[in-house]
Amino acid sequence: MKNGLTIPILVVACACGTAQPAAPPQEPRAVAPLPSLEPAPALAVTAPQSDAAVVFVEDDYARALADARTRHLPLFVDAWATWCHTCLSMRSFVFPDPALKPFGARFAWLSIDTERQENAPLVSRLGVRVLPTLFVVDPATEQPVLAWPGSLTAAELIPLLEDAENAVRHGGSEGDAAAALLRGQQATAAGKVDEALAAYRAALAAAPADWPRRPQAVDAFVTSLAAAKQLAACVTAGADDAPRLPPGTALADVLRASMGCAQDLPRRAPERQRLEALATLGEKVASDAAQPILADDRSDLYDYVVQALRDVGRKDESKEVARAWAAFLEGEAARAPTPAARAVFDAHRLLAYLAVGAPERAVPMLEQSERDFPDDYNPPARLATAYLKLKQLDDALAAVQRALGRAYGPRKLRLWSLEADVYEAKRDRGSARKALREALDFAKTVPLTGAYPALRDMLEKRLGAMK
Repeated sequence: MKNGLTIPILVVACACGTAQPAAPPQEPRAVAPLPSLEPAPALAVTAPQSDAAVVFVEDDYARALADARTRHLPLFVDAWATWCHTCLSMRSFVFPDPALKPFGARFAWLSIDTERQENAPLVSRLGVRVLPTLFVVDPATEQPVLAWPGSLTAAELIPLLEDAENAVRHGGSEGDAAAALLRGQQATAAGKVDEALAAYRAALAAAPADWPRRPQAVDAFVTSLAAAKQLAACVTAGADDAPRLPPGTALADVLRASMGCAQDLPRRAPERQRLEALATLGEKVASDAAQPILADDRSDLYDYVVQALRDVGRKDESKEVARAWAAFLEGEAARAPTPAARAVFDAHRLLAYLAVGAPERAVPMLEQSERDFPDDYNPPARLATAYLKLKQLDDALAAVQRALGRAYGPRKLRLWSLEADVYEAKRDRGSARKALREALDFAKTVPLTGAYPALRDMLEKRLGAMK
């Protein structure tokens, strides 16, 4: 969102936030795409085998589209990146779920690494702003009928697939509320946020109280308010609706979105006063093991709660929740069935250890991930952040330079920014400027979409301020 959620931006979590030039590269709170022809790191989940629930075509839109047209099937597209923990969670824990097996033959399935050069035209055309974003495309028109940013469980994905399939095959949904929800999803897919908001309002107004799609509609509405930067309305809607939502991903999404909106409001905004109640409810949901949400989404909710409690002055409680967050993640990592599934939790484990003031606890698990995935830039990038916090600057520099040697695409801008952070901590401003110049020179050679133009601009300002 949120990466997650990532708070869904532009399209109805994760997902994964906004790029900051000096932010740790492992924090997937922003989205950006496109990039070099270098191969993807080993951590990338490969296409499922024939006995898997669904089988993805990897990074080949033309092939997947031709397959969809030949078999007269809707085209499902998973837009992801290797640094996005929410994306990896979907690939490790949702798409392999046997509950999706009946849909394997009802859709064509495409996975696109948004950092790869060959996927740049499709990423731009789809308007990807949040990772992951799940699309369903009508193969006849190549227009999305669904765009869902962030994550959900397999059980929650199934009704979305059914709605999208119906939209492709029959052009709509039954009932005023369902039709309005579909219009909202289509407007969201086209980047028409105002139209999407109007449609979601109409869906909620027309729906009976027991409408099974209501949580999905509330989720889409609140996160679209966040996308439109209608911060006060986002907080009000989220705070009003969250207590009435049933357990599930929609509840976690709405809490994260509304907490994020509240923190972005000016300090004196009256709606900001609702942040404390949202944080209290968020902590209750995050700590409730019965909540039917992905472990990654629970972790993301913990992250938002920790930040919100700190924001409202409850710092001791924030640290206590951070300790519970870290313990939860350690348990999930210990139970993970594969090294790739365990590494899903690396980014959040680092954040949790930083929140409790113990970055040294991240070092052993990140060293293990680097051994398990020697071609992946993410473990050494995260190690560099941990070492920087520990003031082990030589180790931090060596780690970020290993990451840069393995990285591809515009994500390298964040790594050069981190390298500059390390050099500044070493009081070597000349090398810090050199790292930023390398980043800006590289930015001229690759397409920049999503949050990357803003990141480039911030790097330019940072370099200018250092002269």
